[in-house]
Amino acid sequence: MKKIIINLIIFILIASCSNDSNITESAISQDATYSDYLLTDFYENAVSGVVAIRAKTPMGPSTGSGFVWDKAGRIATNSHVVRESGNILGDIIVSFSNGDEMEAKLIAHDIYSDLAILEVDYPKNYNINPLKIGNSALVEVGQTALAIGNPYGENFTLTKGIISAIGRARSDLETNFQIGSVIQHDASINPGNSGGPLFNQEGEVVGVNAQIVSRSGSSSGIGFAIPINTAKKVIPSLISKKYYEHPYLGISGTDLVIELKKELNIPFEIQGIYVTDVVKNGPAINSGLKEGDIITSISNELSTSKVYTFSGLVNFLTENSNPGEEIKLTVIRDNENVSIDINLGSRPLRN
Repeated sequence: MKKIIINLIIFILIASCSNDSNITESAISQDATYSDYLLTDFYENAVSGVVAIRAKTPMGPSTGSGFVWDKAGRIATNSHVVRESGNILGDIIVSFSNGDEMEAKLIAHDIYSDLAILEVDYPKNYNINPLKIGNSALVEVGQTALAIGNPYGENFTLTKGIISAIGRARSDLETNFQIGSVIQHDASINPGNSGGPLFNQEGEVVGVNAQIVSRSGSSSGIGFAIPINTAKKVIPSLISKKYYEHPYLGISGTDLVIELKKELNIPFEIQGIYVTDVVKNGPAINSGLKEGDIITSISNELSTSKVYTFSGLVNFLTENSNPGEEIKLTVIRDNENVSIDINLGSRPLRN
């Protein structure tokens, strides 16, 4: 009798688990269907504002992606996709998802932020669909990341992932400067995605896809996008002035890691960046900053930030400062805190 009762209890428990599992699977299925619907709806609305780009260059054709920036139909993309092309109409071809192809030309580009803006020769009364521009300051780790672009020439490909990190600073080997406040995500991007939009789940552009980290040259789940708030500063200047002025401090430095602390006998509790070089006649050296100083904080009239990494310093300058403005650095020199006021300069303009 006990055996019968125990078997009955086990059966009821298994049946209950089975019913819960069916309910859960049903709910997941409904959520997935709803999510699929939202993605389909998003893609249909967004893809008409994305373009594939082919540019003539002295080294051969360059391909990438871009998106409609404004009601005038100008196209935003990466500098590295188009900067070697000419500014003659027809040097660049943009293709839309409906099959239309149009001639374009480079208005201007900024090598430091890897951004560029194109002018397109549209037919009269053409239906222009600028994408909705978001606010990259609201981007958080774990949020949905959506990319549309043209990997390996497979035009208008949609991929999905999450925001993996924010506030990265990516080095540019050509300029020796860093691009600040970069967004890291794992939505699959490959060669050909450069210049294409990175969207949030609301369908707003929050970044411009620019780089991947990969030993094979293909997607490894580590992609980087220039924050759209950087583009919102740079691109209007490219349109109006054909250039953008970046704030310039004139230093090189390294993070104060434990190995360096041991080597230089720096107390463990000190955090900051170690100044390895100050550029001759630059704003920093002219204001009294010295090689060997340890920068621990940076501030201006509106904001103050502790400095833990060189990336953090770059991000502050990118987000909060302009050439000609005054900043204040707090540094440790000879075991004492020193405040240094510096009037920021402008980086040398480069084509």
